[in-house]
Amino acid sequence: MIKKKWRCVSLYKRQICFLDEISKNCRFTGGRKLPRTSIIRAFLKAARNLDIDVKGIKSEGDLKQKIVASFKEP
Repeated sequence: MIKKKWRCVSLYKRQICFLDEISKNCRFTGGRKLPRTSIIRAFLKAARNLDIDVKGIKSEGDLKQKIVASFKEP
């Protein structure tokens, strides 16, 4: 049995709306409505597979650019 550890994450209202929009789109296109936590976990699992080089990162913006670049690489 895997024990779950709960952590709080602070999000801006626009980020919560983005997650809700993803959830609604899943539901209205023939799937199920997903909880926000499931969407965040899916993003984190996908990011784990990207092999992001975090050397020299000094800000959230730097990290965002590295993540986006990793998604675009073939």
